[in-house]
Amino acid sequence: MTASASTDGAADTVTVSRNSVTVGAGLILLGVSATVYLVLSARAVGPREFASLSTLWTLVYTFGIGAFLPFEQELGRAVARRTVLGQGAGPVVARTAAIAGVVLVTLLVALAVAAPLFVDRLFAGQSTPLVALAVAMVAMAAQYLTRGLFSGTGRFGWYSAQLGLEGLVRIGGCVALLIAGVHTAGPYAWLLAAAPMAALLLTVPGAGQGVRSGPSARWAEVSVNLGWLLISAICAQAVANAAMVALQLLAPHSDTAGKFLAAFVIARIPLFLFQAVQATLIPGLARALAARDHAGFRRELGRVLVVTGLVGVAGMAGAAVLGPWALQLAFGKAFDLGRADIVVLAVSTGLYMLALVFQAGLVAMERHRANAAGWSIALGSFAAMCLVPLPALVRVETALVLSCGVAVGLLGMSLFRATRLTLAAEAPVRAIGHS
Repeated sequence: MTASASTDGAADTVTVSRNSVTVGAGLILLGVSATVYLVLSARAVGPREFASLSTLWTLVYTFGIGAFLPFEQELGRAVARRTVLGQGAGPVVARTAAIAGVVLVTLLVALAVAAPLFVDRLFAGQSTPLVALAVAMVAMAAQYLTRGLFSGTGRFGWYSAQLGLEGLVRIGGCVALLIAGVHTAGPYAWLLAAAPMAALLLTVPGAGQGVRSGPSARWAEVSVNLGWLLISAICAQAVANAAMVALQLLAPHSDTAGKFLAAFVIARIPLFLFQAVQATLIPGLARALAARDHAGFRRELGRVLVVTGLVGVAGMAGAAVLGPWALQLAFGKAFDLGRADIVVLAVSTGLYMLALVFQAGLVAMERHRANAAGWSIALGSFAAMCLVPLPALVRVETALVLSCGVAVGLLGMSLFRATRLTLAAEAPVRAIGHS
């Protein structure tokens, strides 16, 4: 390696670290805003109305992330490739936006068809959350497209700004509503749509700066793995969040769903910490594979699993010791849920984090189909368990733990199998190289 190459590698490492810190700042603010929103809105409207808000929150982030995060990932990859080649990204952005538009319209049509069910069974007869959900879907579809453009062109300041602005609008709006004495769910529902829309409008100029005309884009350029990524993302988000919707469907006229989401916020604190672990350790998997360092891949995967396991165990212990106290401290005495229930939620969180580690390994190895199959079966097991005639809360909690466990088992086995196959395929090459 020449001195020049070494210097370039060091510069790349510094750049990646700087970009990670920049994006991390926005992610932290967005994450904090989620907790602030849920805590303050729950205290303002009480457990019964918070049940509808918790369902809206679940739907916004299940479909917003599940349906449109893959477009950010694929657009970022395609734009980065064109940037390296010195080609304008305009055509590939247009292609990706067209596909995302089809997905968005499909979701909105499905939402319109299911509107009576949603209003009656999920939103306690109120139509405001349904309209807010539709507006939020439009905003998030555009957000993820702009983020793909930001990341693909290296505009991480704009990327972080969009995350941070959404968080600031959400926090500021929630505090303003609380100070104004608003104790009905409608305005807080609209805030879920207003925050991403405001952040989008304020950062769209940064996205426009990165679009230049270039060679025409083939559909394959932006859709090689998009279908499998969509299935994986939607099913993974559903496994993580469907429990709130299922509980509201099974017990539509109780305040259990609101209390359940409040406990979920407490039990999922380790998941917030895990995002930092993932951001610093998971990229090592891709680097190891690119260098054909399979020993390094297994070593990096082992490190991630150990750290994730420790975070998960700490979360379970914290839920067992401090769960009920932390729940009432954050949300108030009206939000009471048993210690065992909070521990079950913490167990599911630990399992879900392990599944995300295995997912990262499969994606790094481009095993998108196996990843989609694992999450799909996990979601199917959740739905099947919800049909068992048990009390609603027991049914949903069991389904949540079962589905997360199934995801861990299937994704873990798929990753183990893929690693063995890769090693077996490269063994003859190594043998020839040593002969």
